[in-house]
Amino acid sequence: MDNFVRKRTDLALEVHEINSEKGRADGVIVGESEIEGVMITTAEVKEGEGENLTGKAAGIYTTVDIGRVWQYDSERFNKTARVLSGVLDKLLPPPQEEKCVLIAGLGNEDITPDSIGPKVVTRVIVTRHIRALNRELYDSIGFGSLAAISPGVLGQTGIESAEIIKSVADKVAPYCIILIDALASRKLSRLATTVQLSDTGIRPGAGVANNRAEMNEQSLGVPVVSIGVPTVVDAATLAYDLLEELAADSNIKTGENAQRFEEVYDKIIDKLMSGSGRSMFITPKESDVITRETARLIATAINLSLHKGIDIKDMGEYLT
Repeated sequence: MDNFVRKRTDLALEVHEINSEKGRADGVIVGESEIEGVMITTAEVKEGEGENLTGKAAGIYTTVDIGRVWQYDSERFNKTARVLSGVLDKLLPPPQEEKCVLIAGLGNEDITPDSIGPKVVTRVIVTRHIRALNRELYDSIGFGSLAAISPGVLGQTGIESAEIIKSVADKVAPYCIILIDALASRKLSRLATTVQLSDTGIRPGAGVANNRAEMNEQSLGVPVVSIGVPTVVDAATLAYDLLEELAADSNIKTGENAQRFEEVYDKIIDKLMSGSGRSMFITPKESDVITRETARLIATAINLSLHKGIDIKDMGEYLT
């Protein structure tokens, strides 16, 4: 079996990195830029070849290196939120009069690494009702129209998140849906230090082998922007990467031991990828603080993008 297909990650950039390590062309074009000291990497997955070789929908996946936000002072936190908001602005369609943006926080609030989405929902400034009840106040402050839900997970509700969101969208008629979810990475260094934004939608649970119904513009009927934060790494995938690093550092794959190493190496990888390691996931020990602060960062970026009349320092006044 090709070891590539057994490495678990939700990040398009990491899929491209895996292909690059193996010398494979994959129809992905990568570009880098830096704004206010924050590194931004775009991975454009081309239709056809790119989709087939990466397993990702065609589109642009933007990875923002937010760093360890749970250790930031307010100034650096706010600067990072503004950069993230700028990236989000480029993905959002133009506002439509009398229509709102629907925020959907995916995940299980009772499982810390999976609680990013629901936590974001508690910190976005919902205003759709204010526009209906007090239009003068709504206009004077400079609100955008925003509604938010946390649909839970199938095991809690017995209903697919996609079905709940579609039902709400049919009733509320938003001009855009923003989905927030926890993702899986292949590297510990990227856990909670990167954010992936895309306009291609999302498949909840894909990174942890618990695929749920896909949510995108085709299935939900309106443009969809996804925001994901890697909070877990698959134990077997991590062990695989560490073994490869060890082999590369020691040059053990070369010389007279190369053939023997390959035999042992393949057996170890087969054991890892087919055993209990496939159902084990690793997350940082400070995951409660990490998810709280990362959710606050994403919520702040969303508020900046949708409520143009509110200064970042005043946002707390509008949260219940």
